[in-house]
Amino acid sequence: MYDGSAGGQSARPNFGSTGNFATVLTGGSYTIDFAPTSLFAFVLGSLDTYNNLTLRYEDGTSQLYAGGQIINDLAFPSGNQINGVVSYRVISGPRLTGAVFGSTANSFEFDNLSVAAVPEPATWALMIGGFGMVGGAMRRRKVANTTYA
Repeated sequence: MYDGSAGGQSARPNFGSTGNFATVLTGGSYTIDFAPTSLFAFVLGSLDTYNNLTLRYEDGTSQLYAGGQIINDLAFPSGNQINGVVSYRVISGPRLTGAVFGSTANSFEFDNLSVAAVPEPATWALMIGGFGMVGGAMRRRKVANTTYA
């Protein structure tokens, strides 16, 4: 963990990075595990061709992304302080359960790791039931109260 840039070792990521941020140095790795989710995002500090990211899935499989693959194979100048928010979304199939950041040379900087919370089934049931009750109340008509003299 670093709290500021250090020549040849770390460069603070842009896009809201404050306080400490993580840096993987030559031959190192940083692993994070989380509950199954469909979205994982982080702020990227300075992408290099020798950086790699492995995403792990709830079925035990994993996917390795190296260099430009981390940003969808976009061209980039290696080591030139490429910054931005990177996100991975699972549309169908097994959800994400972890990530491993690695680098074969100095360095891979990142910050603000985040995952999307997946509601419990009971939460979905309560929410759908609530929408049904609101819809039923809106459909109900008021009966006009008239008196004749």
